[in-house]
Amino acid sequence: MALLIACSVCQLHAAGLSELDSIENHLMDAVITTKITAIYTKNKHLNPLKISVATEDGVVTLSGYVKNKNSFVDALRIAKSIKGVKSVNTDELDIKKVNTGFTDAYITAKVEASVLKAKVLDDESIPLVGINATTENGVVTLTQQLKSDKSIAAILKRASAIKGVKKIISHLSVKEKNS
Repeated sequence: MALLIACSVCQLHAAGLSELDSIENHLMDAVITTKITAIYTKNKHLNPLKISVATEDGVVTLSGYVKNKNSFVDALRIAKSIKGVKSVNTDELDIKKVNTGFTDAYITAKVEASVLKAKVLDDESIPLVGINATTENGVVTLTQQLKSDKSIAAILKRASAIKGVKKIISHLSVKEKNS
């Protein structure tokens, strides 16, 4: 009888340890996932809203997409570097190039809005229409004749502050006054 009670106590104790180990594993997995996501948030090349991180028993699964090979490598290296990570699964993590046509159209629209802001906030002499803005691979080209250098400076300042603009080619010039 004493042996039977001792075995029952051992089983209860073992079950308790097993449950405790399970809770500890879940907590460790949550810590790993949180650390990886936090580091992705600080990395300007990775978007944590586009990459899903899940951890189970120390195995990290990355899914979603990144914009290029370097971002893929960064995501993998970061995940692998976290203490407690046993392996990293990237079968569902894809490299998805950004649609540059869409991005360029978006940048052009933002530049056109910045010209309107420059008119209202910086220099009323800037015309409402006629300033030609085009964008190709993040390079913005601006063309128009304006009344003053102040107008040109205002437009260039506002356009260069737009996210995604890599370079501005200015063909903006000052109209010569008729004598």
